[in-house]
Amino acid sequence: MPTALVQSLWYNNTMSFPLSSSIQACRQLTKQANSNFVPAFALLPKEKRQAMEILYAYNRFTDDIADNSNTTDCRLQKLNQWKNTLNAVLNNADQIPDCDGVVYLPALKMIIEKYNIPCEPFFQLIDGMKTDIEAKPFATFDDCLTYCDQVAGSVGIASLAIWGTAQPLASESVCDAAKACGTAFQWTNIIRDLREDYQNGRIYLPQSDLQHFGITHAHFDAMLDGLQRAPNEQFAKLISYQLDRCKTYYDRSLPLFEFINRDSRRAFGLMWNYYYALYGKMVRDPLLVTQSVRVRLPAWQKIHLWLRWRFLA
Repeated sequence: MPTALVQSLWYNNTMSFPLSSSIQACRQLTKQANSNFVPAFALLPKEKRQAMEILYAYNRFTDDIADNSNTTDCRLQKLNQWKNTLNAVLNNADQIPDCDGVVYLPALKMIIEKYNIPCEPFFQLIDGMKTDIEAKPFATFDDCLTYCDQVAGSVGIASLAIWGTAQPLASESVCDAAKACGTAFQWTNIIRDLREDYQNGRIYLPQSDLQHFGITHAHFDAMLDGLQRAPNEQFAKLISYQLDRCKTYYDRSLPLFEFINRDSRRAFGLMWNYYYALYGKMVRDPLLVTQSVRVRLPAWQKIHLWLRWRFLA
């Protein structure tokens, strides 16, 4: 019996909805998310595009649990429920715990089996979301790296499994480049969202860096009060230092272009180019991140990047 039919029957019997419904739910959530990653999926072959939509839906839903407005205990409880349900589905348990989002998991299990995606990254992402919720300061940059691996490197590993790599996915060179790329992307987000995260009670930059540059909560408060746009040498140095650090991870991620299978390079290239352009905008004016308007790329630049990678030989 064909694999797809076996999967459909298994999920019909145990979870009361067909695999096709799970795939459709993932596609709908992905379209609704309006993410800058989604346009890159259109540059992939059909089956890989569908797989990336499913992967994105899982990541989006997990992230939404951490970001909702419930209490800390409630969000942690929901994440634990989600983790237990994921574990049950991946291990073919007789009883699947019911929870919000369970509709996305049959499709997720399908692509894990089809593309031989390691299961660990999906649990790592949940652990990273717990770190978000608990909002404990990172003492050092090494602590930040662990977080980046959980929330971004894990997604990179799963994506590479779908795209295919010239070398084994578990090889040191592929893993190092994937983690470096995840750190580059996540650190770009962290620098860009400095103001917004502080408003939400979170500082992702390591405490050791803040102490080194003499940055206190008073500086962040001044930023929120609109005073930070005036030239501030301490803040500018802190942000420039983080951007310099970020550049090293972009450089270390470059081998991925050669590792990734040809039919998927354009999608990765667009994602990488988008984030690098965002990074470049902050390099040109580090204090942009202290303004109330979020740093973004203009629509014309996004279209230009998409067209470039769409028609690139």
